[in-house]
Amino acid sequence: MKICNKIKVEDCFDGSSVFEYFFNSAWSKNEIYSLECMGHLEYFPEFPRPFFRVIQKGGLQIKGVEGDTKCRVILPKKNREKTEILLENTFSNI
Repeated sequence: MKICNKIKVEDCFDGSSVFEYFFNSAWSKNEIYSLECMGHLEYFPEFPRPFFRVIQKGGLQIKGVEGDTKCRVILPKKNREKTEILLENTFSNI
């Protein structure tokens, strides 16, 4: 998936940063499962709009809906730059 745009959504009180990532294609089931390498994947395909969430011990969270061309990312305060680089590399390799 190619990242087309990234916008800062809000500032959290805990110092983390929230971004919305936009892609050139929609999230498919296979692309969602490929995020398992980033942390604990929760995927709910039975929902009317199949929802997924990835939670990493360091505080990274990725949330999205299958079929959408975007996802929301919460970057942790600690190691933010390193986490962001790893995340964007992972997105590019999907």
